[in-house]
Amino acid sequence: MLNLFSPGDGRRFDRREMLKIGGLTVGGVGLPQLLAAQAQGASPRRGDGFGRAKNCIILYLSGGNPQHDMYDPKPDTPAEIRGEFSTIATSTPTVRFGEHCRQSAKIMDRLALVRSMYHDHSDHARGSYQMFTGTEYAGSVPDANSMSRQDMPHLGSVVAKLAPGQGPMFPFVLVPHRMDVAGGRRVGQFAGMLGSKFDPMLTAGNPNDDDFRLRHLPLQPNEQPAAFRRRLGLLEQLNGQTEYLQEQPAAQSLTQAQTKALEVISSKQVRQAVDLASIDPAQREFYGRNLFGQSVLLGRRLLEAGSRLVQCNWQRTQGINGFAWDTHWNNFSALKDDLIPPFDQAFYALITDLEKTGQLDETLVVQAAEFGRSPKVTLKNGGREHWPQVYTVAFAGAGICGGQVYGASDKQGAFPAESPVTPADFVATIYHFLGIDPKQETHDQLNRPFQLSKGSPIPLEVV
Repeated sequence: MLNLFSPGDGRRFDRREMLKIGGLTVGGVGLPQLLAAQAQGASPRRGDGFGRAKNCIILYLSGGNPQHDMYDPKPDTPAEIRGEFSTIATSTPTVRFGEHCRQSAKIMDRLALVRSMYHDHSDHARGSYQMFTGTEYAGSVPDANSMSRQDMPHLGSVVAKLAPGQGPMFPFVLVPHRMDVAGGRRVGQFAGMLGSKFDPMLTAGNPNDDDFRLRHLPLQPNEQPAAFRRRLGLLEQLNGQTEYLQEQPAAQSLTQAQTKALEVISSKQVRQAVDLASIDPAQREFYGRNLFGQSVLLGRRLLEAGSRLVQCNWQRTQGINGFAWDTHWNNFSALKDDLIPPFDQAFYALITDLEKTGQLDETLVVQAAEFGRSPKVTLKNGGREHWPQVYTVAFAGAGICGGQVYGASDKQGAFPAESPVTPADFVATIYHFLGIDPKQETHDQLNRPFQLSKGSPIPLEVV
């Protein structure tokens, strides 16, 4: 049995303190790795951009946002397909959006749309698994609600292992929560076979609270020294007393995870980033005083604190309907009143904020979901159903030329008409811009090799 004592006073650490410390053993550490060389030149090129992104933020609209009513409208189709919304011009003359995407329309000249995403899974969990890992889930729909250490890792966990950056913040963070339903833990949101060392940090809480800060990180400077000494003492004992466990993968990650926890809680940069209560109220209003808007603001600040990949998840608890973007009924009223306005504001705020500070060139911004919605409206309840056969994602920043559209859906927005793109390609694209070769192999916690992605980076135009 392993006994833990503070070296200064001989006192045994109690269970409460162990849980507090253990709660910080999330994320991964490793030797800092250099980013790939920046792409050179000023002329647009397709298929370039390797290593252009210092970090990445993903805005994930769980439930599946409708392509017809947002970024791929079909105004010349019958009413049961085009829906209730008209279209508006964007900052790119050849591209039109659904009428309620007013803020996004202003930044289309900074966006690259991919209108030909597709896959074969029409359920949320397995669709998200593909988008997060680039790999099809082999199990059943019920299986997909129970994560396993045999699962493929989320791309953020791979980044945490292969290119964690210089910190000090955890390299991979989910804001504010996972996307779980009915008590399950959906697959694809963890490090899976890479082991717990590379699991994401979860910020938890509600970033829209007036006094939001990460409660499990000490933010009061006068409380730090003693806490640091005690945790460092614990770490030293763990280093000296776990030799007999070194053959176990879980034990091998313990020292590194605790080291990272100490690095995080000792960082003034981290404390400032996660303390939304102390920032200018006008900046909070700019992103939108709602759960998603403040999640995006927090995600953007976590990038500044050293995270390499932050995923901001739309939660079912936001809004009056409680179904996120899963609009099986009341699609149009939910989009108009509850869904598009807060997303649209936060997306616009993020792009313009990063551009204003000069950080957009080194930040890959991604908007995605597990699938789109059906071309044909369900007339009896005004809903659109799950539709993985074709949907749209958006990229911006990291040298990507704005105003471009890659791929196309057919006349009804039902299937890809040209340049189809898979989730494996989507994941490979993010790896590529972060300076990670998607074709390379790495090893799981049992030292078994696997390839990061079987897809190819989307050949977007870059400067």
